[in-house]
Amino acid sequence: MNNICLLGDIMVDVTLKNSKDDLKMRLGGIIHSARALWAVSNKYEIAYISPEYLDERIKTFTETLGNPVTFKIATTTNSPNIILISEPKEIGDQGYELLLRDEIIFDYNNDPVITENRILITLGQFDIQEVLSKVKNKKQKISLELGENSIEVLKVTQTRFENIYVSTSSKIFKKFITNNDNFSFEEFASFFEPHCNQLILKENRGGTRLYSFNEKKVYQVSSQTKPVVHSVGVGDVFNAIFESEIYNNIFDNLTIASFIAMEYASTTFPNNFKEAVNRYMEIPIENLRNLTGITLNWEKRSNINIYLAAPDFDFVDTNHIDLLFQALQYHNFRPRRPIKENGQMNEDDSEDQKKQIYQNDMKILNECQLMIATLLYNDPGTLVEIGIASEKRMPIIIFDPYDIAKNCMLTNSVTFISNNMDEVVSEVFQLSSKL
Repeated sequence: MNNICLLGDIMVDVTLKNSKDDLKMRLGGIIHSARALWAVSNKYEIAYISPEYLDERIKTFTETLGNPVTFKIATTTNSPNIILISEPKEIGDQGYELLLRDEIIFDYNNDPVITENRILITLGQFDIQEVLSKVKNKKQKISLELGENSIEVLKVTQTRFENIYVSTSSKIFKKFITNNDNFSFEEFASFFEPHCNQLILKENRGGTRLYSFNEKKVYQVSSQTKPVVHSVGVGDVFNAIFESEIYNNIFDNLTIASFIAMEYASTTFPNNFKEAVNRYMEIPIENLRNLTGITLNWEKRSNINIYLAAPDFDFVDTNHIDLLFQALQYHNFRPRRPIKENGQMNEDDSEDQKKQIYQNDMKILNECQLMIATLLYNDPGTLVEIGIASEKRMPIIIFDPYDIAKNCMLTNSVTFISNNMDEVVSEVFQLSSKL
């Protein structure tokens, strides 16, 4: 395996308390990558940036992660390096909020970064040029997670990176798709050709694509599914494992990175994570390679029309419907809200008006490939729509936040039932990949 020098911020991740989960606080930033390298017993170093109050805690904590060589390259002032996370599972937008982000000042050390290891930078708000100028060995292989930065950052570095990692949830990706109607992975990758040898696009629950500029070739690996406890730092784990090059080819390294990232998302307890990783390391890679996961490219998801059957009325609390709609849009599916699109029926509407609304709703239903029915109460319209979709043999998911789906005719007419929105979104990926 390649030994890695992890370079970047060390933060405090604070997952805010909600109705189902307690408040959780732990070290984040490049520590997520450190947990991954510790889990696969890879030697690594940490070159970090943080406020002074974290220094002793970082030293103590990293001793439990293999006791890597640790050195500080900059001190953060005016900000505590605390990130508030409102939605840890990335059902939709995670709502990251870096406290006092506009007040941050970086005090860089004069000491150079002296390492013989490959460098993996998780880019934050610090000055990338300043950090790169500290790297003494100019022939060192350096890879970069772009995070919230723009491609303009790359133009001023005058560095050719080995790998550049981009997520579909990053600002740089969102800006690109906003300015380009028809997404092409090859076209997106071409913007990075002057700056790296390989571009890796992490497509959340839909898999990962890599473009090799040396080979002019696309590699693709599926994502693996397991109940998600959190998604914070999962991409950082993927990066660190891929950089380690545990195997001697790109596809196998993408595969093991995908499995280990899945395990990281399934727990927040490091020892449980390491035990799971050790089990994967004992499995022949050809066996993992042959396991089916989910492959659903970003640009294909917008072709999946999803009928949201629900009492989506102005006199009902539609918060569950709103959140589901936003989550599906976040992942680039095309959710359809018939009442919002066609209007809400009034009791004093004429029979012709009511018939027209019915026909318009059925038109939307016929344009859809999948239904999600949200049961806020036993709404007759929603139940009828489920029946129509069942007759059409359309896949049907019931989102049942109040656990009211008890009738056997209902429960046996649908594909999947859950009171958990994360499970609903995961099932959408499962079904859509088959569609």
